[in-house]
Amino acid sequence: MISFKGMVMKSNKKQNLPKNMALIPEGLFLMGSTEEDIGKLLELDRNVEAGRFDVEIPQREVYMSAYLIDKYPVTNAEYKKFIESGGYKQRDLWSDAGWDYVQRSKPLDSDVVNSALDGEDDCPVVNVSWYEAEAFARYAGKRLPTEAEWEKAARGTDGRTYPWGNEFDKTRLNCAESKIEKPTPVTKYLQGVSDYGCFDMAGNVWEWTADWFDSQYYRSATDRDPQGPARAEDKPFFGRPEDVGTSIYELEPAEAGSSTLSYCKVLRGGSWNGGGVIHIRCANRDYDEPDYKNETIGFRCARSLI
Repeated sequence: MISFKGMVMKSNKKQNLPKNMALIPEGLFLMGSTEEDIGKLLELDRNVEAGRFDVEIPQREVYMSAYLIDKYPVTNAEYKKFIESGGYKQRDLWSDAGWDYVQRSKPLDSDVVNSALDGEDDCPVVNVSWYEAEAFARYAGKRLPTEAEWEKAARGTDGRTYPWGNEFDKTRLNCAESKIEKPTPVTKYLQGVSDYGCFDMAGNVWEWTADWFDSQYYRSATDRDPQGPARAEDKPFFGRPEDVGTSIYELEPAEAGSSTLSYCKVLRGGSWNGGGVIHIRCANRDYDEPDYKNETIGFRCARSLI
């Protein structure tokens, strides 16, 4: 009998994989959290509001077609090539909304681009909006992963809590407990890779995904290759998750007519300033508006198999 990892290796050889991409084979995986999972988390932190975990339930079996995903978050070195090749001036790389963002915010004239140009080559690029991540992915001949693709690559098929298993271990990732307080090289945490060989699926930087955010999406999502909701939930919660570093769970629900975030994209994986035990889990869902950027947010790319 061929082991699951053996199947991946066999498929990798047959597919002649692109450099630094992992093949995620077709099949079922467990997506989301169970009530039992949530109960255990609440025992770890009594200050967490139980309702905040509703975005992760119900857990369900999801069938995914095979796809490719980057083994690492996109690095400063890779993003520099995008900038230097004129990526911000190539209209065909940008969606209509993305191009409007470029014209409005003029990122080349801001200090934000310098974080990639001046950053360490092997560290993940940060301070990139969802629109910029989308444009880079097109430049690279790829796309952003769906939320489901990201989660399967992170946790495998067995519903584990972290990429390596069910027990938190601060030596396997860059998070608040690590006390590094900045991004680290994408190859640093070999002991934290997922079963598919993907690095930094927990910690280091948040990662943009393709999906719109809807806190109730799991209750109605298809169980085969889900692509996210057709539109985003408007004003899901108060505040900006990345500013507090501990995700959405300490925030209050939005009230009607309040001035809050709206029409957000899903973020996954947690970052160097987030608490790892509860907030940097494979099932944790976060979000922000597609034009937002800060020093904790990066991304990785994916590609469909034709």
